[in-house]
Amino acid sequence: MTTQETKMDHLSESDLHAYIDGELDADTLLEIEHWLAGHPDDAAKVHAFKLQKVQMHQLYDDGLEAAIPEDVLELLEDKPITSWMPGWRQMAAGIALFIIGGVSGWGFFTMDPMEHEAGGQFARQALNAHVVYAHDTARPVEMSAMYQKDMVSWLSKRLGHKLMIPNIAGAGFNLIGGRQVADQDSPAALLMYENKQGRRVTLFVRSGATFSDNKFRFIAEQGMVAFYWTNGPLSYALSGEMPRGDLLDLANMVFKDISAQTLS
Repeated sequence: MTTQETKMDHLSESDLHAYIDGELDADTLLEIEHWLAGHPDDAAKVHAFKLQKVQMHQLYDDGLEAAIPEDVLELLEDKPITSWMPGWRQMAAGIALFIIGGVSGWGFFTMDPMEHEAGGQFARQALNAHVVYAHDTARPVEMSAMYQKDMVSWLSKRLGHKLMIPNIAGAGFNLIGGRQVADQDSPAALLMYENKQGRRVTLFVRSGATFSDNKFRFIAEQGMVAFYWTNGPLSYALSGEMPRGDLLDLANMVFKDISAQTLS
């Protein structure tokens, strides 16, 4: 599988991880992205692994520099792990100690209660997609805004409904492109916008109404903010890393522009 002309009949685990780790040549990269565009289950795997990679760094990078708690040091000094646990058990014990330390506030975080609500789950999917792709410097989108017409046709087909592309250039954010992502077991669309300072916001869109009304809901997590709502047959979530009031202004602009396009 080294040329773009090669016809893939499956995506192996090694191909998947090489794609995530950026170890493919340009032709193979294009071939795999073509495969992922037509196979949402494999696209969901890629999304999940990328998210896991980002979250592991978020959780533990700072912890590598943190001081080990005194009670853990005393435990290690009194009963060295090497004296009573060989091989893989030493590794497992080390991980267990790290997690126990985390529970007491050492490099750990707790999940928001909204995780148990349907709307919160949708918003969290949007935040997950944002953290994975908004910080991707190599290939943040699958299709550039230069090919907006083709992108709209492709994503609309995947969603089963016409996708509207909101214009928020008035707030300084221009569309740079979009991609297909996964929401549970269904395809979703992710549109990405960027301003002159390089700040990015993403609009996550999926089929199906999250709520019976079109009121905005709000969620904040890990320094990110998202406003989410339902408009007709689609649900939307706008995510970014900025003050809540600033993102709310953008969300209002997105909502009004989509509504205007729907009525026209």
